[in-house]
Amino acid sequence: METRKIPIQNIYYMLCYAWNRAIEKDITDISGVKCENLYDLLGLVLYNSTSKLIKKGIYKQYNLINEETYSLKGKIDFGDSLKRNSLKNGRAYCEFDEFSDDIIHNQIIKATIYNLLKSKTVDKDIKNRLMKIYHYFEHIDSISLNKNYFDKSKIHRNNRHYKLSLEICKLIYNDMIIDEVDGRISFNFREEERMAYLFEEFVRNFYKIHLINSKVCREDIRWNVEGIEMDLLPKMQTDITIKTNNEIIIMDTKYYKNTLAKNMGQDKYHSTNMYQMFSYLKNAESKGEEYKNSTGILLYPQVDKELDNIYKFENHQLKICTVNLNDDWENIHKRLLEIVNN
Repeated sequence: METRKIPIQNIYYMLCYAWNRAIEKDITDISGVKCENLYDLLGLVLYNSTSKLIKKGIYKQYNLINEETYSLKGKIDFGDSLKRNSLKNGRAYCEFDEFSDDIIHNQIIKATIYNLLKSKTVDKDIKNRLMKIYHYFEHIDSISLNKNYFDKSKIHRNNRHYKLSLEICKLIYNDMIIDEVDGRISFNFREEERMAYLFEEFVRNFYKIHLINSKVCREDIRWNVEGIEMDLLPKMQTDITIKTNNEIIIMDTKYYKNTLAKNMGQDKYHSTNMYQMFSYLKNAESKGEEYKNSTGILLYPQVDKELDNIYKFENHQLKICTVNLNDDWENIHKRLLEIVNN
């Protein structure tokens, strides 16, 4: 299952769900737009989301400034003023708060747009769109991105409309490679690793939104064993647990280029996935009576063959299912609900 085989619009929908921005999938129409790869898509979505920020008004906050000035304001820093002989020249170093849009959130967006404009990968038409909004950030300080900047860009009630743009910026940054010779930007999308994470987040948040009368979460499962040095046992945490009044589903999402493994030339389930799900179901029984007949689901993107297989052992049911991410979005929506409701 390669990203280039998944329609770009479907990847966009998955991103919206993964980032808890499902409403964006209906607001932003990307159909009919040329996107040859994931970074064309991310560039386009960044353009759309940042255009909305600009229309709403670029976010500002108070910054603490320390500078030499003729007009006294805020708090005088006598130490710096004396050290640099500012007072003799009729000036002083002052500390004061300035309400400014030159803040880390906008600096990250500016730096990301700049990197996309320098990219060898992004389509020319999308670069032209990005250039139109880049001018709005000309007065914002230019920075060289690093992980610490993303850690500092806190999201809260007053700037939550920045969440989507900053998530896109972070995803782009994580896969960015700078050519040491010419400074051009390219990307190294670690497809299976990134898509596995995206697939899991998408499916979990999809069920959180659309299974109205259910509780959907990740859940820790304790090993139902006795012994010493229990902390050496590996942690068990479900990708998705779905709880209703009369059923518990433990789901694990898997993203592979090939849904099935080869063993002696024959298609087989991935054995580690099977062992993992058996372990979850059996050890979860110690959490309470309702877990003793819980259902396990292994969910894969469909590659060649559709899977919808059910196995029973003791009081449990194990389902091996696929969802076709190449399909129309309406069919993907229907299929995901079908998997947990049948």
